[in-house]
Amino acid sequence: MIKKDRYHQFVWCLYDWAHTVWPVLIITFVFPNYFTQNVAATPLEGSVYWGHALTISGILTAILAPITGLIADTLHNTSFWFRTLTIINIICAFLLWYVLPDSSYVLYAISVIIIGSLAFELSTAFYNTYLTDIAEPDDISKISGVAWGVGYFAGIICLVICLMTLVLPKEPLFGLLSTQNAANIRAIGPIIGTWYLIFSIPMLCVSSPKKAKSCKSLSKITSMAYQQLIHSVQKSKSTSYIYYYLIVRMIYTDGINTLFAFAGIYAASTYNMGFEDIMYFAIACNLSAGLGCFLGGWSDSNFGEQRTLQFSLTSISILTTALLLVNNIVHFWILALIATLFVGPIQSSSRSLMAKICPEESKGEFFGLYALSGRITSFLGPMLLTYLTQVSQSQAVGMSAIVFFFAIGTIGMFILRIPRHLVLTLKPE
Repeated sequence: MIKKDRYHQFVWCLYDWAHTVWPVLIITFVFPNYFTQNVAATPLEGSVYWGHALTISGILTAILAPITGLIADTLHNTSFWFRTLTIINIICAFLLWYVLPDSSYVLYAISVIIIGSLAFELSTAFYNTYLTDIAEPDDISKISGVAWGVGYFAGIICLVICLMTLVLPKEPLFGLLSTQNAANIRAIGPIIGTWYLIFSIPMLCVSSPKKAKSCKSLSKITSMAYQQLIHSVQKSKSTSYIYYYLIVRMIYTDGINTLFAFAGIYAASTYNMGFEDIMYFAIACNLSAGLGCFLGGWSDSNFGEQRTLQFSLTSISILTTALLLVNNIVHFWILALIATLFVGPIQSSSRSLMAKICPEESKGEFFGLYALSGRITSFLGPMLLTYLTQVSQSQAVGMSAIVFFFAIGTIGMFILRIPRHLVLTLKPE
C-alpha cells in the first residue's frame, strides 16, 4: 500500500523516469520526423496527419479523463486503471516497429499514436493523484520538481542510447539490425517500450490505499459519470480559484502541447536537420528542461508555484517569439535551449500547484478535470498552426500560434487569485 515514505517517493519519481521517454522520442523529436519525412507522401501532408492524430487523441482524452477519474473515485480502483493504461501505452510503443517507410502505413501509424497518446495522458492523470499520497504538503513541490527533472534526464539517456546504437553506427544495434526499411529508426519504438516497462514495474506494483468498493456496477457508474462530470465542473466553480486555474492552465498547456508536437518538425525542416542532428538537438533541449525542473522546484519552495509560473510563462513567451524571428542556426540553438529551461518549471509547478489546492476527497475527480484542462482544447493549437502555415506558406508564421497561447496564459496567471494559506512557502515572512 502506498505511503508517505522515501521508498514510495522514489518509485513515484522513477515512473516519471520510465514514461517520459514516450513524449520525448515518440511525440516530440524522433518519430514525428520519421513519420513526416519517411512515412507520409510529403512532409506537409505528414504534418497535417500528425496534427489530426494529436487532435483526435486530445478529444478522446477530454471525454474520457474525467469519466475514468470519477469511476476510480467511486470504485476506489485507481491502481487498476493506472496499471491497465500504462500497459496499453507500453504495447503501443512496441507496435511502432511495424510502421514501415511507406505511405500505406500512415493510417496504422496515426492509429497507434492516437491510442498510445490517449493511454499516456489518462495514466498520467492517475499517476498525478498519487502525489499527495507519497508526499507531505511541504514536500510536494520539491518531489514534483525532482520527478519532472529525472524524467527529462531519462529522455536524454534514452536519446543517447538510441543515437549511439541505432543512428551513428554503420551496423546498428551491434550488427543485429540494418538500415533497410529504416529498421534502425523503427527500433526506437521497442527500445522505448522496454525502457518504459522495466522502470515502471516498481510503481505498477504499488497499490493505492485500500477502501471498501462501491456496490454499484461499473455500467451504472459509467452511466452516472456524464451527469457527474457536469457536477464536477459546477463543483470547481464553487471553488473559483480551482475553476479559473484550470482554464488558465488549459490555455498555456495548449501552447506547451503544440510546442512539443511540432518543435522537432519545425527544427528539422527549417534548418535541414537529419536524424542525427535532431537527436543532438533533443538531448540538449532535454538537458536544459531537466535543469529547469530542479530550478523550478527550488523556486516553488522559495517563492511559490504561482510566481514560478508567472516568471516562466513570461520568459517563454518572449523567447519563443525571438526564436521564430531568427534565421541563424546558432542563434536558434541558443534561444531554444534558454526557452526549454522554462518548460520543466511550467509542467512541474502546474502539477504541484494543483496538488496543493485540490480537495483530498476529490483527487481523482479534480485531477481528471486537470487532465481535461490540458487536453479539451488541444486540437486548437495544431489546427491553428496548420491553418496559419497553409495560408502563409511559412512554418514560422504557423508556429506563432504557440506564442498566442503562452501570452494569454501568462496574463491569466497574473490575474488568478488563490487563497494565500494554500500556497504559503516554507520561508517565514
